[in-house]
Amino acid sequence: MDMSVDGEKVGSHFDPPFRRELLPTATDFASGQTVVPLLPTTYRHRYRVQLVSSNVNSFLQCEFDVSRLNRVHKWLWLCGLPNSPRPLHYQRIKKRDIVITEQIDLHLVWSPSRIFIKPLPRFLLSPQFWQQHICPDTGLYRTAFGFLLSYIALIEREVDFQLATSLSLIPPEVTWAAWLAFAEEVVLTSSQTRSYFSADETSPSYSQHRVPVNCRFYYGELRLGRLNWIYRLYLGRPRGYLSGCTTYGAFVRDNANSFITLFAYTTIVLSAMQVGLATQWLSDSYAFGMASYVFSVFSIVAPLFALIGLFCILVVLFAVNLSRTLRIRWKRKRQGVGV
Repeated sequence: MDMSVDGEKVGSHFDPPFRRELLPTATDFASGQTVVPLLPTTYRHRYRVQLVSSNVNSFLQCEFDVSRLNRVHKWLWLCGLPNSPRPLHYQRIKKRDIVITEQIDLHLVWSPSRIFIKPLPRFLLSPQFWQQHICPDTGLYRTAFGFLLSYIALIEREVDFQLATSLSLIPPEVTWAAWLAFAEEVVLTSSQTRSYFSADETSPSYSQHRVPVNCRFYYGELRLGRLNWIYRLYLGRPRGYLSGCTTYGAFVRDNANSFITLFAYTTIVLSAMQVGLATQWLSDSYAFGMASYVFSVFSIVAPLFALIGLFCILVVLFAVNLSRTLRIRWKRKRQGVGV
Protein backbone atom coordinates (compact mmCIF):
# COMPACT_ATOMS: atom_id res chain seq x y z
CA MET A 1 0.00 0.00 0.00
CA ASP A 2 1.30 3.43 -0.92
CA MET A 3 1.94 5.79 1.95
CA SER A 4 1.06 9.45 1.55
CA VAL A 5 3.04 12.57 2.39
CA ASP A 6 1.09 15.85 2.37
CA GLY A 7 -1.57 14.27 0.25
CA GLU A 8 0.81 12.60 -2.21
CA LYS A 9 1.64 8.98 -2.66
CA VAL A 10 5.15 8.04 -1.70
CA GLY A 11 5.10 5.14 -4.09
CA SER A 12 3.97 7.26 -7.05
CA HIS A 13 6.29 7.88 -9.99
CA PHE A 14 6.57 11.39 -11.38
CA ASP A 15 7.50 12.40 -14.90
CA PRO A 16 10.35 14.82 -15.64
CA PRO A 17 9.07 18.42 -15.54
CA PHE A 18 10.55 19.06 -18.99
CA ARG A 19 11.71 17.21 -22.10
CA ARG A 20 13.96 19.80 -23.69
CA GLU A 21 17.74 19.26 -23.69
CA LEU A 22 19.63 22.38 -22.61
CA LEU A 23 23.10 20.86 -22.50
CA PRO A 24 25.15 18.95 -25.08
CA THR A 25 24.46 15.22 -24.93
CA ALA A 26 26.45 12.15 -25.88
CA THR A 27 25.12 12.43 -29.43
CA ASP A 28 26.83 15.81 -29.73
CA PHE A 29 30.19 14.27 -28.86
CA ALA A 30 30.48 12.74 -32.34
CA SER A 31 30.21 16.21 -33.88
CA GLY A 32 33.23 17.37 -31.90
CA GLN A 33 31.31 19.32 -29.26
CA THR A 34 32.67 19.01 -25.73
CA VAL A 35 30.33 17.25 -23.33
CA VAL A 36 30.89 18.15 -19.67
CA PRO A 37 29.97 15.40 -17.16
CA LEU A 38 26.72 15.98 -15.33
CA LEU A 39 27.99 14.89 -11.92
CA PRO A 40 31.05 15.85 -9.86
CA THR A 41 33.64 13.25 -8.99
CA THR A 42 33.46 13.46 -5.19
CA TYR A 43 31.23 14.75 -2.42
CA ARG A 44 31.45 15.04 1.36
CA HIS A 45 29.28 13.01 3.68
CA ARG A 46 29.82 13.01 7.44
CA TYR A 47 33.27 14.57 7.13
CA ARG A 48 34.38 11.98 4.57
CA VAL A 49 35.13 12.46 0.88
CA GLN A 50 33.34 9.84 -1.19
CA LEU A 51 33.05 9.00 -4.86
CA VAL A 52 29.78 10.00 -6.50
CA SER A 53 29.95 7.07 -8.91
CA SER A 54 29.98 4.58 -6.03
CA ASN A 55 26.48 5.58 -4.94
CA VAL A 56 24.65 8.21 -6.98
CA ASN A 57 21.53 7.99 -4.83
CA SER A 58 23.49 8.69 -1.65
CA PHE A 59 25.03 11.73 -3.34
CA LEU A 60 21.59 13.01 -4.34
CA GLN A 61 20.26 12.50 -0.83
CA CYS A 62 23.08 14.70 0.50
CA GLU A 63 22.72 17.19 -2.35
CA PHE A 64 19.02 17.77 -1.63
CA ASP A 65 19.01 17.48 2.15
CA VAL A 66 16.77 20.23 3.56
CA SER A 67 15.99 18.43 6.81
CA ARG A 68 17.34 21.31 8.90
CA LEU A 69 14.69 23.63 7.49
CA ASN A 70 11.94 21.02 7.56
CA ARG A 71 12.68 20.51 11.25
CA VAL A 72 11.52 24.06 11.97
CA HIS A 73 8.98 24.34 9.15
CA LYS A 74 6.16 25.47 11.44
CA TRP A 75 8.25 28.52 12.37
CA LEU A 76 9.35 29.51 8.87
CA TRP A 77 6.48 31.99 8.60
CA LEU A 78 8.56 34.15 10.93
CA CYS A 79 11.50 34.07 8.50
CA GLY A 80 9.89 34.76 5.14
CA LEU A 81 6.77 35.03 3.02
CA PRO A 82 5.10 31.97 1.47
CA ASN A 83 5.89 33.22 -2.03
CA SER A 84 8.34 32.40 -4.78
CA PRO A 85 11.72 34.20 -4.46
CA ARG A 86 12.30 37.60 -6.04
CA PRO A 87 14.54 37.82 -9.17
CA LEU A 88 18.30 38.20 -9.01
CA HIS A 89 18.26 41.86 -10.04
CA TYR A 90 15.97 42.59 -7.10
CA GLN A 91 18.62 41.19 -4.75
CA ARG A 92 21.04 43.77 -6.14
CA ILE A 93 18.45 46.48 -5.62
CA LYS A 94 18.31 45.45 -1.96
CA LYS A 95 22.14 45.77 -1.88
CA ARG A 96 22.65 42.08 -1.15
CA ASP A 97 25.82 40.39 -2.30
CA ILE A 98 25.10 37.04 -3.93
CA VAL A 99 27.20 34.42 -2.15
CA ILE A 100 27.62 31.03 -3.80
CA THR A 101 26.88 28.00 -1.64
CA GLU A 102 26.57 24.30 -2.42
CA GLN A 103 24.36 23.65 0.61
CA ILE A 104 20.76 23.54 -0.48
CA ASP A 105 19.56 24.33 3.04
CA LEU A 106 21.31 27.71 2.69
CA HIS A 107 19.74 28.41 -0.71
CA LEU A 108 17.84 31.75 -0.58
CA VAL A 109 18.79 32.38 3.05
CA TRP A 110 19.67 36.05 3.45
CA SER A 111 21.08 38.58 5.86
CA PRO A 112 20.99 42.37 5.38
CA SER A 113 24.12 42.42 3.20
CA ARG A 114 24.13 39.05 1.44
CA ILE A 115 22.02 36.20 0.13
CA PHE A 116 23.14 32.61 -0.34
CA ILE A 117 22.26 30.97 -3.66
CA LYS A 118 23.09 27.44 -4.74
CA PRO A 119 24.13 27.06 -8.40
CA LEU A 120 21.85 25.03 -10.63
CA PRO A 121 23.52 21.63 -11.10
CA ARG A 122 24.01 20.33 -14.60
CA PHE A 123 22.17 17.11 -13.91
CA LEU A 124 18.95 19.01 -13.15
CA LEU A 125 18.93 20.18 -16.77
CA SER A 126 18.92 16.64 -18.13
CA PRO A 127 15.49 14.99 -18.55
CA GLN A 128 17.16 11.59 -18.83
CA PHE A 129 18.82 12.08 -15.45
CA TRP A 130 15.48 13.07 -13.93
CA GLN A 131 13.86 9.98 -15.40
CA GLN A 132 16.55 7.62 -14.17
CA HIS A 133 17.56 8.97 -10.76
CA ILE A 134 15.09 11.57 -9.47
CA CYS A 135 11.58 10.68 -10.62
CA PRO A 136 11.50 7.23 -8.94
CA ASP A 137 12.18 8.82 -5.53
CA THR A 138 9.33 11.03 -4.35
CA GLY A 139 11.41 12.81 -1.71
CA LEU A 140 14.16 13.67 -4.18
CA TYR A 141 11.64 14.77 -6.79
CA ARG A 142 9.83 17.11 -4.43
CA THR A 143 13.04 18.84 -3.34
CA ALA A 144 14.64 18.94 -6.79
CA PHE A 145 11.45 20.26 -8.40
CA GLY A 146 11.08 22.95 -5.74
CA PHE A 147 14.70 23.96 -6.26
CA LEU A 148 14.18 24.09 -10.03
CA LEU A 149 11.09 26.27 -9.62
CA SER A 150 13.09 28.67 -7.45
CA TYR A 151 15.41 29.23 -10.42
CA ILE A 152 12.47 29.85 -12.74
CA ALA A 153 11.55 32.67 -10.36
CA LEU A 154 15.13 33.93 -9.87
CA ILE A 155 15.88 34.22 -13.60
CA GLU A 156 12.93 36.25 -14.81
CA ARG A 157 14.46 38.82 -17.16
CA GLU A 158 17.50 38.85 -19.39
CA VAL A 159 19.43 40.89 -16.84
CA ASP A 160 18.79 38.11 -14.32
CA PHE A 161 20.13 35.60 -16.83
CA GLN A 162 23.26 37.70 -17.34
CA LEU A 163 23.78 37.91 -13.59
CA ALA A 164 23.34 34.15 -13.25
CA THR A 165 25.84 33.53 -16.04
CA SER A 166 28.43 35.94 -14.66
CA LEU A 167 28.16 34.34 -11.22
CA SER A 168 28.29 30.78 -12.65
CA LEU A 169 24.88 29.99 -11.22
CA ILE A 170 23.92 28.18 -14.42
CA PRO A 171 26.09 26.26 -16.92
CA PRO A 172 27.72 28.53 -19.52
CA GLU A 173 26.35 26.45 -22.41
CA VAL A 174 22.80 27.60 -21.65
CA THR A 175 21.66 30.51 -23.82
CA TRP A 176 18.97 33.07 -23.05
CA ALA A 177 16.75 31.74 -25.83
CA ALA A 178 17.13 28.18 -24.58
CA TRP A 179 16.35 29.26 -21.02
CA LEU A 180 13.17 31.02 -22.14
CA ALA A 181 11.95 27.90 -23.90
CA PHE A 182 12.95 25.74 -20.94
CA ALA A 183 11.16 27.94 -18.38
CA GLU A 184 8.05 28.10 -20.53
CA GLU A 185 7.97 24.31 -20.82
CA VAL A 186 8.36 23.82 -17.08
CA VAL A 187 5.62 26.33 -16.26
CA LEU A 188 3.10 25.56 -18.99
CA THR A 189 3.26 21.78 -18.97
CA SER A 190 2.00 21.56 -15.40
CA SER A 191 -1.13 23.09 -13.92
CA GLN A 192 0.48 22.45 -10.55
CA THR A 193 3.37 24.73 -11.47
CA ARG A 194 1.02 27.45 -12.68
CA SER A 195 -0.82 27.40 -9.37
CA TYR A 196 2.52 27.58 -7.54
CA PHE A 197 3.55 30.78 -9.30
CA SER A 198 0.10 32.37 -9.21
CA ALA A 199 -0.17 31.78 -5.44
CA ASP A 200 -3.94 32.14 -5.76
CA GLU A 201 -5.22 29.84 -3.05
CA THR A 202 -8.83 30.48 -4.09
CA SER A 203 -8.35 29.19 -7.63
CA PRO A 204 -9.66 25.69 -8.43
CA SER A 205 -6.26 24.61 -9.76
CA TYR A 206 -4.63 25.46 -6.45
CA SER A 207 -7.06 23.41 -4.39
CA GLN A 208 -7.22 20.48 -6.80
CA HIS A 209 -3.50 20.18 -7.56
CA ARG A 210 -1.04 20.31 -4.72
CA VAL A 211 2.38 21.40 -5.95
CA PRO A 212 4.74 18.41 -5.62
CA VAL A 213 7.54 20.31 -3.89
CA ASN A 214 9.22 19.95 -0.54
CA CYS A 215 7.57 22.11 2.12
CA ARG A 216 10.75 24.18 2.39
CA PHE A 217 9.96 25.63 -1.04
CA TYR A 218 6.55 26.82 0.08
CA TYR A 219 8.67 29.79 1.18
CA GLY A 220 11.10 31.80 -0.90
CA GLU A 221 13.76 33.89 0.80
CA LEU A 222 14.39 33.17 4.48
CA ARG A 223 15.91 35.60 6.95
CA LEU A 224 19.06 34.21 8.56
CA GLY A 225 18.87 36.23 11.78
CA ARG A 226 15.45 34.84 12.63
CA LEU A 227 16.48 31.32 11.66
CA ASN A 228 19.35 31.63 14.12
CA TRP A 229 17.00 32.66 16.93
CA ILE A 230 14.56 29.85 16.11
CA TYR A 231 17.39 27.33 16.33
CA ARG A 232 18.64 28.82 19.59
CA LEU A 233 15.29 29.11 21.34
CA TYR A 234 13.29 26.24 19.85
CA LEU A 235 16.01 23.62 19.35
CA GLY A 236 18.45 24.83 21.98
CA ARG A 237 21.36 25.24 19.55
CA PRO A 238 23.69 27.99 20.87
CA ARG A 239 25.35 28.46 17.49
CA GLY A 240 22.03 28.98 15.75
CA TYR A 241 21.34 27.96 12.17
CA LEU A 242 24.50 29.48 10.69
CA SER A 243 27.03 31.19 12.89
CA GLY A 244 28.94 34.04 11.33
CA CYS A 245 31.62 33.92 14.04
CA THR A 246 34.71 31.88 13.26
CA THR A 247 36.56 32.70 16.50
CA TYR A 248 35.58 33.43 20.09
CA GLY A 249 36.99 36.93 19.72
CA ALA A 250 34.67 37.54 16.75
CA PHE A 251 31.74 36.33 18.86
CA VAL A 252 32.59 38.82 21.61
CA ARG A 253 32.98 41.65 19.09
CA ASP A 254 29.64 40.84 17.46
CA ASN A 255 27.88 41.03 20.82
CA ALA A 256 29.82 44.06 22.06
CA ASN A 257 27.51 46.45 20.20
CA SER A 258 24.53 45.20 22.19
CA PHE A 259 26.35 45.75 25.46
CA ILE A 260 27.52 49.20 24.41
CA THR A 261 23.95 50.15 23.51
CA LEU A 262 22.71 48.89 26.89
CA PHE A 263 25.38 50.78 28.80
CA ALA A 264 24.77 53.98 26.81
CA TYR A 265 21.03 53.82 27.46
CA THR A 266 21.65 53.20 31.16
CA THR A 267 23.98 56.20 31.35
CA ILE A 268 21.44 58.48 29.67
CA VAL A 269 18.63 57.37 31.99
CA LEU A 270 20.77 57.81 35.11
CA SER A 271 21.78 61.30 33.99
CA ALA A 272 18.14 62.20 33.36
CA MET A 273 17.18 60.91 36.80
CA GLN A 274 19.88 63.02 38.43
CA VAL A 275 18.51 66.09 36.70
CA GLY A 276 14.99 65.13 37.73
CA LEU A 277 15.96 64.70 41.38
CA ALA A 278 17.52 68.17 41.32
CA THR A 279 14.20 69.77 40.38
CA GLN A 280 11.63 70.89 42.93
CA TRP A 281 8.75 68.89 41.45
CA LEU A 282 10.52 65.51 41.40
CA SER A 283 12.76 65.77 44.43
CA ASP A 284 9.76 65.36 46.74
CA SER A 285 8.17 62.56 44.67
CA TYR A 286 8.34 59.23 46.47
CA ALA A 287 7.50 57.27 43.29
CA PHE A 288 10.23 58.94 41.26
CA GLY A 289 12.74 58.50 44.07
CA MET A 290 11.92 54.79 44.33
CA ALA A 291 12.17 54.40 40.54
CA SER A 292 15.57 56.12 40.61
CA TYR A 293 16.72 53.82 43.39
CA VAL A 294 15.59 50.66 41.57
CA PHE A 295 17.13 51.71 38.28
CA SER A 296 20.40 52.66 39.99
CA VAL A 297 20.64 49.18 41.46
CA PHE A 298 19.73 47.70 38.09
CA SER A 299 22.47 49.71 36.34
CA ILE A 300 25.02 48.25 38.76
CA VAL A 301 23.83 44.65 38.55
CA ALA A 302 22.83 44.40 34.87
CA PRO A 303 26.32 44.85 33.34
CA LEU A 304 27.70 42.26 35.74
CA PHE A 305 25.04 39.72 34.81
CA ALA A 306 25.50 40.52 31.13
CA LEU A 307 29.21 39.79 31.33
CA ILE A 308 28.57 36.60 33.28
CA GLY A 309 25.99 35.53 30.69
CA LEU A 310 28.42 36.19 27.85
CA PHE A 311 31.10 34.19 29.63
CA CYS A 312 28.68 31.28 30.15
CA ILE A 313 27.77 31.30 26.46
CA LEU A 314 31.45 31.21 25.55
CA VAL A 315 31.95 28.24 27.88
CA VAL A 316 29.01 26.41 26.30
CA LEU A 317 30.29 27.10 22.79
CA PHE A 318 33.76 25.90 23.76
CA ALA A 319 32.30 22.72 25.24
CA VAL A 320 30.20 22.07 22.12
CA ASN A 321 33.15 22.62 19.79
CA LEU A 322 35.44 20.48 21.92
CA SER A 323 32.88 17.68 22.06
CA ARG A 324 32.43 17.82 18.30
CA THR A 325 36.19 17.72 17.71
CA LEU A 326 36.68 14.77 20.03
CA ARG A 327 33.75 12.92 18.45
CA ILE A 328 35.19 13.35 14.95
CA ARG A 329 38.64 12.33 16.20
CA TRP A 330 37.20 9.21 17.81
CA LYS A 331 35.39 8.25 14.60
CA ARG A 332 38.56 8.73 12.58
CA LYS A 333 40.50 6.54 14.98
CA ARG A 334 37.85 3.83 14.68
CA GLN A 335 38.26 3.99 10.91
CA GLY A 336 41.98 3.39 11.32
CA VAL A 337 43.00 6.83 10.14
CA GLY A 338 45.95 8.38 11.91
CA VAL A 339 45.04 11.47 13.93
